[in-house]
Amino acid sequence: MTWARSADTRTPARTGRRASRQSAGMLPTALANAERGFHIFPLHAYSKLPAITDWENQASRDPDRIRAWWTRGPALNVAIACGPSQLLVLDLDAAHQHPETEPRKTHEGRDSLADLAVRHSRPMPVPTFCVATPSGGCHLYYRADRFPQLRNTIGLLGPRIDTRAQGGYVVAAGSRLRHGHYQVLDPREPLGLPAWLAALMTPPPPTEPIRGENRPHHPDAYVRAAVANQAARVRAAFPGTRHRTLLLAANSLGRLVGQGILARRDAQAALYDAAATHIGIERFTHAEAERTIGDGLDYAAQRTTSLA
Repeated sequence: MTWARSADTRTPARTGRRASRQSAGMLPTALANAERGFHIFPLHAYSKLPAITDWENQASRDPDRIRAWWTRGPALNVAIACGPSQLLVLDLDAAHQHPETEPRKTHEGRDSLADLAVRHSRPMPVPTFCVATPSGGCHLYYRADRFPQLRNTIGLLGPRIDTRAQGGYVVAAGSRLRHGHYQVLDPREPLGLPAWLAALMTPPPPTEPIRGENRPHHPDAYVRAAVANQAARVRAAFPGTRHRTLLLAANSLGRLVGQGILARRDAQAALYDAAATHIGIERFTHAEAERTIGDGLDYAAQRTTSLA
């Protein structure tokens, strides 16, 4: 009986400590990232998927809002909205993430970044704030307040280099997935984004539209309205309709590309920015968005050209 009573007196203490840790959850991580100046929002627990809608506009540094989010779900992961945080993040993937589909000599993102710096006779853009990812890659953070026009890119800078800026987010240090966690490798403040890197990611100015007898009287305004309308349709698409909506939007803009009044790259950028709001939700991926946009633009542009 003495042993049982002793065990009983210890159990509440252990349970209390465990409950305290569970109630705290990821809140300290969320507050720490906000204190660094990052605008954050919650992801589902052990996931990269947003736990709120309209995450870019809702992302916040407000401690009260953050506490309210993590009180509802203390195990929620933490994400950083890059645009509101005035950040650009280089996502350098490890070459071994998809070994069954990649050639043996595939570079890692780090190698591709080093090659890029050599080709442009520039130093590597390090050291800067750096976070290791569970898959063996890393995120390099840069202040991008001088380059608000930058958007997300996939492979634009080189193999296994993606970027997250306006319209994008990254999983914050301290967050956990089932197979590992994100941890800070270099805690220093983010470096200002080098101008040479920004230049490589800056879209070229729109090409002068080709005017013909059957063109609208104000083609620039017409094209801008068409792009804005299709982007809005993609952003508003519901799960289950996203693929078809994105494909139809790409078909519509592809006709303008085929007519020579819209640059393909501008159409791609507008559609990808719109689709980025869905990426990570219900398994909608970067690859699916890119493939759907490419298919839609190619089909419509080629059909328009052949009918001209």
